[in-house]
Amino acid sequence: MTRTRYGISPWIGESPKRRRPEFPRFKGEATYPVVIIGGGLAGIFTAHAFAAAGVKVALLEAARIGHGGASRGAGVLQGEAAPSYREVEERHGRKAARALFEASRRSVRELASAARRLGVKRIDTNDAFRVLSSYAAQEKALARDAQLRRDAGLDVTWLKPAAATRETGLDIGRAGMRLRDWGQANPYELLTTFASAAAGRGAAIFERSAVRRVKVRPKYAEVHAEAGAIRADTVIVCTGEPTDLYRSLKRHVRLDERYVVVTDRLPAALGRQVAPRGRVITDTEVPPHLVSVLDDGRVVMAGADQPRPPARGKEKVVLQRSNQLMYELSRMFPAISGVMPAYGWDVPIATTADGVMYAGPHRNFPRHLFAWATRHDPAQAFLASRILLRHFFGHASRDDTYFAFTRG
Repeated sequence: MTRTRYGISPWIGESPKRRRPEFPRFKGEATYPVVIIGGGLAGIFTAHAFAAAGVKVALLEAARIGHGGASRGAGVLQGEAAPSYREVEERHGRKAARALFEASRRSVRELASAARRLGVKRIDTNDAFRVLSSYAAQEKALARDAQLRRDAGLDVTWLKPAAATRETGLDIGRAGMRLRDWGQANPYELLTTFASAAAGRGAAIFERSAVRRVKVRPKYAEVHAEAGAIRADTVIVCTGEPTDLYRSLKRHVRLDERYVVVTDRLPAALGRQVAPRGRVITDTEVPPHLVSVLDDGRVVMAGADQPRPPARGKEKVVLQRSNQLMYELSRMFPAISGVMPAYGWDVPIATTADGVMYAGPHRNFPRHLFAWATRHDPAQAFLASRILLRHFFGHASRDDTYFAFTRG
């Protein structure tokens, strides 16, 4: 009988210790052109991008790299900027929406290609399917979203009920759409691989080095950590969400908590009754679910988002939400009814008003660049790192500005 491990994800626990890199604390004083605050996916990808470009860079992580939200996500690479294309187009117009979604789709393939060059073997790219459940409303809204995507030139296919059932294995799907270029990977493996590669290219990575304050001078910025200070030309903040260092910017995001479960490997006969491996299924529920079947036969499901609860009683919330997710998974795939999760855990997420991440400068913070609200999606974090690099060199494109704070 499966004994569920609550409160932790499998990504770190199943990683061999020899593949968990360790880095020193920062002590003393130093000068770097660029200092990155935050050792999650966006921070590590950015450190690697800058080091590969020949920029001397230091990264400061308060705890251990990858031990925060980065290793607690579902590991789904989402090939879209936000769940609803229609809402993004209504807010920002077709040109901006198309650019946001095309950039997000490309980033999945670019990340997969870069990861494979560095030796990551288990990173899959495939189609995803957004389905309208039999207990969901507003089929017209989903059809409208698909039509707007097609009108904008995005690659999307509308699926009638029979096709939706055939492609997803869901008996309850009334309709759906096929979304190109999504993926699945172990987020901790991605992070540690890129961290080692960044260090190999000269990036200075420091763990257990929490940043206490940042002072901006006329010609440089001072980043003060627990045991020293770094003078830098540019400070890049990749903390996932605004921390108390940038309290005034907290208004830009909503702080929620998402929950994730992973089953044990399903028996072959049972696995054949679930969606094909490597594919990702999401739905129109509020909040939506993300379901993927790993190549080893395990099923991952994320969802049950809610406002971030207080720390007290959190264990009970994780238990309750994990069981809720397994129930909702059994509604999607009745064949696995009664299966217990092997892992159930929580992941903090920050969400913007339009669902699209922020990546770029903010007019109130000179010498700063930010990357927030990537949803702990490796593909979004990878895209953010490229946008930040272009901003640093003064080569930001028009499409990059759509990810900025100024988009409204």
